[in-house]
Amino acid sequence: MDYYKIAEEPLLAASLLKKDGLYRMSVCMATLAIDLLLKSVLYRLDSVSDLLMGHDHIGMFRTIEKRYPKPELRTVVKLSRKYFNDSRYSNNDNFPTFTEDLAADFIEYAQQVKDYVDNDCAATLEDLLKRFPKSGG
Repeated sequence: MDYYKIAEEPLLAASLLKKDGLYRMSVCMATLAIDLLLKSVLYRLDSVSDLLMGHDHIGMFRTIEKRYPKPELRTVVKLSRKYFNDSRYSNNDNFPTFTEDLAADFIEYAQQVKDYVDNDCAATLEDLLKRFPKSGG
């Protein structure tokens, strides 16, 4: 599964929804993009990980961080996990939480995770050989 490619749509949607004033859904799409971006790296490291079946951003990041440390992203990942559910299963009481500034923050968080995936988590030749071993032919 190409989680990285799939992440492009919610990342774009987050920006478009923010522009249209739909801040809760913008946050929702940004957290979905973060989820998919993390899965894109986790899938390469462990394609049968149980974490791929859920939305445990913190667990995924901890697994990824063993190979590609980035402590400054821990807060972003924790916020993403919290708002992953809050933005989907909101009630009228917490709608005011979802402001233009919060939407902008989450779009930036998603971009930080994308930059991490693009720059810090790039597959090495060793990674690829592990994932796709040479056949005996």
